[in-house]
Amino acid sequence: MGYRVFILILILLSPVFLFAQQTDITGLWKGTLYNDTNQLTYQYEIGISREKGKYSGFSHTWFTLGDSQYFGVKKVSVKIAGDGKIIVEDKELISNNYPIKPSKGVRQLNILTLNTQDSIMTLQGPFSTNKTKEYTSLTGFINLTRKNDFWHSSLVPHLEELQKAGELSFVKEARQKEIKNQEEEQTRLAAKQEKEKAEWAMAEKQKEAALKKQLQQQKEIAQSEEMKKNNELKKQELLAKAEEKKIKEEQKIQAQKEKEITRNNLKNEKEIARAASEVQEIKKTEKANEKKEEPGLVRNINPAADVSVRKTVVQQTVYFSGDSLYLALYDNGEIDGDTVSVLMNGNIILARQGLSASAIKKTIYIAPGTREVELVMYAETLGSIPPNTGLLIVRDGKSVYELRFSGDYKQNASILFKRKTPE
Repeated sequence: MGYRVFILILILLSPVFLFAQQTDITGLWKGTLYNDTNQLTYQYEIGISREKGKYSGFSHTWFTLGDSQYFGVKKVSVKIAGDGKIIVEDKELISNNYPIKPSKGVRQLNILTLNTQDSIMTLQGPFSTNKTKEYTSLTGFINLTRKNDFWHSSLVPHLEELQKAGELSFVKEARQKEIKNQEEEQTRLAAKQEKEKAEWAMAEKQKEAALKKQLQQQKEIAQSEEMKKNNELKKQELLAKAEEKKIKEEQKIQAQKEKEITRNNLKNEKEIARAASEVQEIKKTEKANEKKEEPGLVRNINPAADVSVRKTVVQQTVYFSGDSLYLALYDNGEIDGDTVSVLMNGNIILARQGLSASAIKKTIYIAPGTREVELVMYAETLGSIPPNTGLLIVRDGKSVYELRFSGDYKQNASILFKRKTPE
């Protein structure tokens, strides 16, 4: 009887063991949270980390109210239940900009199911909050998809500003991989330089040997020429008198030419002196005109002054269909004094705008024949927490896109808009 019970327990627990061994749930999960009570949908992200076999993580919720954006970042616990469900529960609210002080003691509990289809992993399931003296329990539904590009999320850049991104194992692994790639690249470059140095040394050695051979050949040729010269010496002596007469005649002709040149030079010097006098008169006139100009003129400092000097990197590409796009610009995370100028196809459309939780709104109009538009975010200041990061919400008809960008004094952030091809 005991043996059968033991076997039955192993059979019941085997899916959990297989789940833990075969499925990696770490990473960034991005999607939505639907609240049954107010029937609103919020943007919701969870970052799941694993250290020494134990799961943990952070969550990020944000929404807009009027023209303002509000967010909350929480530390969460993550567990895998016996039936394979993934249990995510609030532990601590670590950052927010809510318009009212959040209530203490309210915890959110997510009971999520992992699904995998065509290499796409999703977490779906209900959530609820505990009931307190002041608040009733809230319920709703969560729908998340795992994303590989976690740097363009809301959660990870925010954790970077809070200096907590390193607590996520997948962020730590990405940094270690980047360091390893840099070390491998340095090793490769060092090997290449060493090879080039050896090749250069060999080439120099060959060049030195060729030079020695050339000098030896030149020496032998010089000796041969010396012998020929001695043989020709007597012949040259015979021709010397005739040559001397010829030289005297040439000297006479040359003396006449030099006399003519001297006469021409004197004439040129007079012309040069007259030209110099005219130049002095022109300079005096220019000086007098300068005194008449209005003093105190100051050159304006233009926005995006160094846009062509900085490197421009395309960070995201969006396909649009309309003839106008509505833009709403926010700071992405802590409000730290970031200032940007926005250029559309090289022309400034927003100059020196300070980013905050309130939207900077702009509608751009695109000619029907225009196939491509580039928006460049130019960092005027980096704020108190570099780099300059922002969130650009774009409305194309009924379509809404959340675009995050990052720039500094060396790099401009570019977002490329391409018109959809009619089907």
